[in-house]
Amino acid sequence: MVVGRRGMPGTRRVQPGGGAPLDGERAASSDAAHAAALRLLTTRARTGAELRRRLEGRGFEAAAVAEALGRLERVGLVDDAALAGTVAEGRAEQGLDAPAIAAELRDRGVDPDVAERAAQAAVPAEVRADRCREVAEARLTQLAGLPAPTQLRRLAAYLARRGYPPDLAESVARDLVPLD
Repeated sequence: MVVGRRGMPGTRRVQPGGGAPLDGERAASSDAAHAAALRLLTTRARTGAELRRRLEGRGFEAAAVAEALGRLERVGLVDDAALAGTVAEGRAEQGLDAPAIAAELRDRGVDPDVAERAAQAAVPAEVRADRCREVAEARLTQLAGLPAPTQLRRLAAYLARRGYPPDLAESVARDLVPLD
């Protein structure tokens, strides 16, 4: 009987790197790379670059990975532009500004132009100040009870971490936190 991480019979631990190294024939197989990519896609959507990194890290040859990714792109399972739009919308709902969203998408391997377009579509420049104020007002409730200078400093830093320009973050923070 195999006992896994939680001590439950029938489960097993998965070793980092996917277990045993791939033999030459399996490493060159685009079908095996395709199957591995499908398994990776069952947990969450991934960019082509993320899949390439993971598959090559598991020992698949670059040609097999490229062929597998091509198959996935042809059937629409790997679509960086669609994923970028979805991620950008979700991160915008969490209060992030366009520059922070674009940076996150680029880190995930999305083309910089696609990342910038998706981020700008999720957070248009004309609503940036209003969104910054909304995010700041929501955060300010959590800072209640602190001295005003501390509230101001923490609120401005919070907005800056969310990707808002420092001058806008400070301006909104100063509007919301009265320094008497």
